[in-house]
Amino acid sequence: MNQGTYYWEAIHMNRNLKKSLFISMTALGFVAAVGAAKGQNVSAKSYASVTSNQKMTTDPTTRNVTLNGSNAIYNKAGTLRGARVLANTATAKTLANATVSTANFRAYRVATTNRGSVYYKVVSFDGNFRGWIYGGKSQASFGGGLADYNTFTSTTLSDTQKTSTYKITTPGTGDDSVTWISPQNTQYKVGKQVTDTTPYANATFTIDQIGYRTREGSSDVWVHILNTNNSQMGVNGWIKLSSLTAVQTPQADNAVRINFTDPNGKIVKTYDYTVANAVKGNTLGQYSQTSALWVLNDSTASSLIAGMNAALNNSGYKLGSADLTTAQKAALAAAKFGTGTVDISVVSTATNTAFSTITPYGSSTGTQAHALTGTTQGIVDAGANFPDADPNTSGFQPGYLTATTLNGFSSTQLNIILSALTNAYRDPQANGAQILSSINATFKQAAQNQYVVPSGLNFTNNNANTGTTFTADQLMGYIRSNPSLFTLQSPKYPVFTVPAGSYGGTNIQLSWETINYTATSTLNGTIGQPVNVYYNYSN
Repeated sequence: MNQGTYYWEAIHMNRNLKKSLFISMTALGFVAAVGAAKGQNVSAKSYASVTSNQKMTTDPTTRNVTLNGSNAIYNKAGTLRGARVLANTATAKTLANATVSTANFRAYRVATTNRGSVYYKVVSFDGNFRGWIYGGKSQASFGGGLADYNTFTSTTLSDTQKTSTYKITTPGTGDDSVTWISPQNTQYKVGKQVTDTTPYANATFTIDQIGYRTREGSSDVWVHILNTNNSQMGVNGWIKLSSLTAVQTPQADNAVRINFTDPNGKIVKTYDYTVANAVKGNTLGQYSQTSALWVLNDSTASSLIAGMNAALNNSGYKLGSADLTTAQKAALAAAKFGTGTVDISVVSTATNTAFSTITPYGSSTGTQAHALTGTTQGIVDAGANFPDADPNTSGFQPGYLTATTLNGFSSTQLNIILSALTNAYRDPQANGAQILSSINATFKQAAQNQYVVPSGLNFTNNNANTGTTFTADQLMGYIRSNPSLFTLQSPKYPVFTVPAGSYGGTNIQLSWETINYTATSTLNGTIGQPVNVYYNYSN
């Protein structure tokens, strides 16, 4: 090979090598670029961003909503970076199906993302759940995981309810004894009209509105009452119909009075059946010599049943059967106009659902839990021995006084009791300090064993069948969603204190206090069997 040939072959080989290297590097670069692109697609996640977030300004009562279980509640819009679940869809579904009004929600902020999704910030009426939930693609109406909800369903007053007057059966501080601005937990943060109806023990009321809390159902009847004393209208508000007792009105000369009684014999309602032109003293029916029974004619019996059904409408009770029994017909037939009264038994319209009764146990730090005794009274059921127990006689009359009696004393009577107690306290020979300490301890210890019975003591676990087991967490979830059950309250009890300068003439003073019990734990259980719930209180 000559030098020229070698030169040209070297150049040719060099060009081929460069071409090969160029193709290889290009190919490698392409692969690297593809690999980099794939790597970015795998690791990068696209998050939404908020384009608007504003407080809702429409009428709050139009923003009551319910969950439907299709979407969870987040600490921020669920598609934003850092969003975390506060209540999953299972919890949301449980709240949607809850039969207590504390599971109602209020929407109060609205946000829109760059993807066109709408999120609402909501809070449950008991405040246990608060966060953001998907609400659809438009702010024109609620969608997605929530929907409009009517927390209260209005019904129609019966003619008897329109014309009757009532008293509060057990005046006091319990949730079922006070009046509310709106029926309990039907509007967010709208509470009691008055916190103690004891001063209205003798007041009479009329009813102008009626309905039921939607979640609790038609057996949970609430009414709006008006004080017949126009100077005491501040108590006017909503209360359960079952917390009222109809005031007996004079029986008309042409009326036969019918008392509806529950299975325990308690009169739950009164109805006067009238007949035009009837004469006082005459009987509603006739005595049959053939059957030796008092009988009603068919038209009277039909008219009675229609009138009784109308009187029981929205009362929470109904007749036990569609027709009157032979004994009931006989009693009604023998009843006299103007004076005759007949008891007719009725049954509750509430659904007979399987449940476990909650048994509250109370304890304070360092003490053993003990069963609490339920009461519907606002005053502690206890009494103690006093230096003077009779303010209506001169001189000391030592004796026993109950808290209820003390609560009923006038200010003049109470001052006589306190003066005697003060004199005993000042007298070193009378062991007055020990007497005072003993009286206070007696009433307080009694209060620590009693609680005012709230609604919701029967746990159904979403209408589970008898024998179905439930967990402690499920029961505690129900308790936390029911404020009147999460925190129980003792009836109020008297506390006697020695004010500064009592030796200078100031009497011992009386105040009234209550004990709050807070639920802390419970047990697994079975529907149909009682279950213990443990409450803590502070001394």
